[in-house]
Amino acid sequence: MGKAVIVVDMQKDNMFKDAFSIVPNVKRLVEEARRKGIPVVYACDTRHPDDLLFKRVGLPPHAIKNTEGWKVIRELAPEEGDLIVEKRMLSAFFGTSLDSILREKKIGSLIVAGIATDVCLLKTVLDAFELGYEVAVPSDGCAATSKERHEAALKIMSETLKIRILKTEEIIRSL
Repeated sequence: MGKAVIVVDMQKDNMFKDAFSIVPNVKRLVEEARRKGIPVVYACDTRHPDDLLFKRVGLPPHAIKNTEGWKVIRELAPEEGDLIVEKRMLSAFFGTSLDSILREKKIGSLIVAGIATDVCLLKTVLDAFELGYEVAVPSDGCAATSKERHEAALKIMSETLKIRILKTEEIIRSL
């Protein structure tokens, strides 16, 4: 079974202070995956102006489809051959074609990086686990709005589900 790298929500409107610190690691991971012919998938938060999430959670409108803020940040911009999955929910799998795309490509192992460790990345990893994928997460290739939330999400993934939490360099060496 093959591998794929999934980059979660690294879009202009979603970036927060600690998110910028992971950009170099995510960039190295993506570049190495491309170099080795490993598919790169961008799971992009795709909202509408009246999105229920804004009302239910009280978040300000963000990542509105086809706006400047919806675009992946310049440093990680998708290239020809990369896949983009628009997600309306927290998980890159819920209500998208991601699972069928990965299965068509005979991919069974995922490396999930991006933001936020404790929300969309965690939900994507949980769904990937339940769908039977082997999952690895670069601890220095994901971020949350606080160190505590980041560490708590990593602990849930590693201790509860035995998800492999590694440094970006370790993951790159295993590609």
